[in-house]
Amino acid sequence: MAKITIIGTGLIGTSIALGLKAAKINNLEIVGTDYNRSVRGKAKKTGAFDKIESHLIPSVLNANIVMLAVPVMAMEETMRNIAPELSEGCIVTDVGSSKKIISQWASEILPDYVDYVGGHPMAGKETHGPESADANLFTDKVYCIIPGPNAKKTSVEQISKLATAVNATPYFISLDEHDSYVAAVSHLPFVLSSILMKCTSNSENWFDMSNLAASGYRDITRLASGDPMMHKDISVSNASHISYWIDTFITDLQDFKKMLETTDSDIPLEEPLLNFFTEAGNARGAWIAGASNLKSRNFDHNKEIPSFSDGIGEMFMGKRLMDARKRMFNHWNERDEQNEKR
Repeated sequence: MAKITIIGTGLIGTSIALGLKAAKINNLEIVGTDYNRSVRGKAKKTGAFDKIESHLIPSVLNANIVMLAVPVMAMEETMRNIAPELSEGCIVTDVGSSKKIISQWASEILPDYVDYVGGHPMAGKETHGPESADANLFTDKVYCIIPGPNAKKTSVEQISKLATAVNATPYFISLDEHDSYVAAVSHLPFVLSSILMKCTSNSENWFDMSNLAASGYRDITRLASGDPMMHKDISVSNASHISYWIDTFITDLQDFKKMLETTDSDIPLEEPLLNFFTEAGNARGAWIAGASNLKSRNFDHNKEIPSFSDGIGEMFMGKRLMDARKRMFNHWNERDEQNEKR
């Protein structure tokens, strides 16, 4: 039986396990582990995992795939701890929001006989923890795949098929593109949401203001309820790209402020404001309709590539052959040693 180990049984890790369970993949053992005992207990209750390990090292022994679903800044230490215990041919992947720094750690730490294939499912919730996990969390969502420079084609295909198995769409992208783009569409939003919440709640009039806050305010501040540890780690690991998009946002915000403060009677205030909101509305409408999607980035699922289930089967058979070779090699060594003694 093939084995996938998911290190980190929070929202994303447990949701992936639930998605794989729902896919009903034969001969696959799903093992989970987490440094937090309480989180492990909650993850076990979801039924997402075939086994929950209380310790890190036993969880990765003989694993065919190891997925890191821990906070970004915990990935370096996690890699260092598991690296000596990984089996030959193992695929290491992750679900981190900042890819460049994780890829660097993988290149420096993981052994040559292991393939690293970075991943990032573009899905989540403002609530966190295994109790919020959902087997359908990734359905019709983009799953970014960023292979390590030396990763074998078969390993990349296997992680692509894993994404498909949880009903996500594999999307290949470079490190710099990924970190810049997600800074704009994923990281900047939670920063702005948090700043708006802080700005308004710090007002001496917040008590009265809060009584007037309705669905619009609730929607735009939703991300401020996200995992503080995750937001902190993302901000640290992708600081330069987030900073760039904050500057861009400030520039546009200042331009809007100038529109409000204009005193030029030749240009009525209503006209530029109407144009501004119309352009923004049209841009969002096109995005919602899918007009701006880059379909060419989708993975080409040609018939020669096995399904995730088939790929898991091949990995299992490959491991059995590798183990057989090792037993034969050890037998030969023992026989040679006995002959030398004689």
